[in-house]
Amino acid sequence: MDELEKKDELEKEQELETEETESVSETIEEEPQPAGEETIAEEEPAEGEAAAEEEQKTEDAAAEETETAEEAAEPAVISAEEKKEEKEGSHIIGIIIGLAAFIAILVYCWMLPGGGTVQDTGVLYAKDNDLYFYDLKNDPYLLQESISDGGSYHYFYTAWGAGCTEEGHWAYFLDDIDETGGFNLYRKDTKDASAEAELIDNDVYDYMSSKNGEVVAYLKGKDEAMELCTFDGTEVQTIQDGIHLENQVYALSGDGKYLAFMDAYGMLNATVVGEGDAVPLTDGAETYSLAEETGILYFVAKGTEGYNIYSYAFDGNEPALVAEDISSMEMMPNGKDLLYCKAPKESVLYSDIIVDDMAESDAALTEADGEAYEKKLQRDTIREAIANGEGFEPLLQECYVLTGGKSVLVANDVVSAIAVENDRPYVIGYKAKEFTPLRLSVIDGGLDMVEYIYYMSLSYGGVETFLTDTAGNLEALTGYSVQPDSLKLSKDGRKAAYLTSDPNTGGNILMEMEIGKAAEASAVAMDVENFAFVGGNLFYYYDYANGEGTLAMAGGETTIAGACGVQYADDAVYYIADADSTTGNGQLRYWNGTKETVIGENAFAFQYKGNGKLAYISGYDVNEGLGDLYYYNGKEPRLLDTDVTALFIY
Repeated sequence: MDELEKKDELEKEQELETEETESVSETIEEEPQPAGEETIAEEEPAEGEAAAEEEQKTEDAAAEETETAEEAAEPAVISAEEKKEEKEGSHIIGIIIGLAAFIAILVYCWMLPGGGTVQDTGVLYAKDNDLYFYDLKNDPYLLQESISDGGSYHYFYTAWGAGCTEEGHWAYFLDDIDETGGFNLYRKDTKDASAEAELIDNDVYDYMSSKNGEVVAYLKGKDEAMELCTFDGTEVQTIQDGIHLENQVYALSGDGKYLAFMDAYGMLNATVVGEGDAVPLTDGAETYSLAEETGILYFVAKGTEGYNIYSYAFDGNEPALVAEDISSMEMMPNGKDLLYCKAPKESVLYSDIIVDDMAESDAALTEADGEAYEKKLQRDTIREAIANGEGFEPLLQECYVLTGGKSVLVANDVVSAIAVENDRPYVIGYKAKEFTPLRLSVIDGGLDMVEYIYYMSLSYGGVETFLTDTAGNLEALTGYSVQPDSLKLSKDGRKAAYLTSDPNTGGNILMEMEIGKAAEASAVAMDVENFAFVGGNLFYYYDYANGEGTLAMAGGETTIAGACGVQYADDAVYYIADADSTTGNGQLRYWNGTKETVIGENAFAFQYKGNGKLAYISGYDVNEGLGDLYYYNGKEPRLLDTDVTALFIY
């Protein structure tokens, strides 16, 4: 295996390591699920930091690796068919309702999901076990010594546990990570280089800050003595003690005003940060989501007949009922709308699914006709049920989006549905194809047989993939075996692209469509590895093998071979070209569809920061685990430091 292939496999392991080291607050869906035929599973990704237990997992995993760089870079790949989410923002929904189950994943690491920008507030990196910060203007400076005291905080060139807030001017970081994963938690005002770092607390195992960095929630202590605390810039407040890190979670709203958590007894609690005691809501919550933008808490609990969704506005009033008899719930990526599926109130009527084609012939039968007459009596039972308006419990679901305080029905006859990664409330999923009524003559039995044939017809009749929104626009996605979790929308919402599977080879086919047009989606390319809309145009990466692939733009004539480490942004696609097969280092470039521009030489890995800016590691040696760190301001690269261990990802 040459260095280029090892680099590629290493990047894949980086993705998995980043997933493993996200905050325990991102594992709400792993709470015990309700018993019965339906499973409710939902994840509300939060912007948390590395949990102690997860860091220890990473250390254990690294210890199992062999001493050679080649063995350390062996692949550990999770397919997109097995997982969606994640996290980051990433969004998981699982629905099992007898007919089908739909599972997907989004994996986040150094790459932006589907293009976009992030807040570029500074660069944090590790060197010689010390933490350094670059404020985008002045020279980098030492922020904290001794990151690790026997604990793990990085995997090759990717580090976790420190980051700048999404808004505002705060950096949160840690030091003296011990072998159990505990650490000291600090924060610093990044606007003032001379300001001293502020120690928040000791023996911390997990934390998450508000978007502006003014408030942080964290877990400290060990075993059953773990405490959930908050810090609002003036004082530390202990919210709850006795929390078990391995199976308890918490969530902080984006503005830092509201906190929700599960205590050691399974009670869901809610509190306004800095204002009194927590309010116990229910001891029967199966899952919950705290809307990042609105600060409304949604949770699922058992009702009289099924599972219901409730909302709590942190106002001291009783939780409000949102929906009854639901099968799934998911917070949408915009941080304010809620997607859920539920069983219809109306039964499936026998009169809607059966055509009586035997009425005339059955009327002539008598007891003398023996077996034929007995079957006629069975059919009479069905006819009686039709006449009485009888039916049975529906299998298919209704799909709703709760937006602006109102539930909007967006699709019927749904098997499963998930939210699309977009600021607008788009939904994609599977729905049953139109049912062809059964002829009474083919039903050899009574009402039980009718239900059985109906269910089997749905199962073998196949499903359609749909895309819809709250305005009632419903699109059918064409192609063999559409992969719903792959769908991406252009920024203006006028185009969509997604992957289907080649029935012969199993490879990915990229499809593109114009939303609202009658024309079906058209095939763009075969064997596509990934894709994204960039500036209204569809870029894609295909023919991927041995760590390299080819870049192209739909409708364009230019192709760029030998590209690796591809990342899409709003302005261009960034990548490393012509990587050396011995070292894995190559030329860092970007392409906007018309012009290809060189950023730097000898680059190994990079992270796009937004607005045409990025940080990258050059001359990285996989065996030594060291490289030089540069920052590109959109015009020229600047060397920040040499012999850098890792770059913190946030």
